[in-house]
Amino acid sequence: MRIRDPKTTALIFASGKMVVTGAKSEDDSRLASRKYARIVQKLGFDAKFAEFKIQNIVGSCDVKFPIRLEGLAYSHGQFSSYEPELFPGLIYRMIKPKVVLLIFVSGKIVLTGAKVISCFSFFSLPLRPP
Repeated sequence: MRIRDPKTTALIFASGKMVVTGAKSEDDSRLASRKYARIVQKLGFDAKFAEFKIQNIVGSCDVKFPIRLEGLAYSHGQFSSYEPELFPGLIYRMIKPKVVLLIFVSGKIVLTGAKVISCFSFFSLPLRPP
């Protein structure tokens, strides 16, 4: 099911649980969840808005310079996986905070796996090429 404002998609399961994706903020996610619950109620089901929680936050950034993935994989082999024949990005699994970064040679980075937005706060530090 999809709604336009906030622009989100919901997967609704027979168990009564719902997964909402696409929201740009926690507030938008909560609002969309309430709207979906209301739609399900209007369809005649006994839906309630309860147990709302954020399971995964995804972010992205562009460091504006190329990244040498082979060197990064070599120097951080314990945390990274780089198989360019299988996937063009380096997969970097951080321990604290427990997030996964997909790092591309273009300088683009996708961050995923956070449960709270504060996990991304250290990414606002100024970056520069080595």
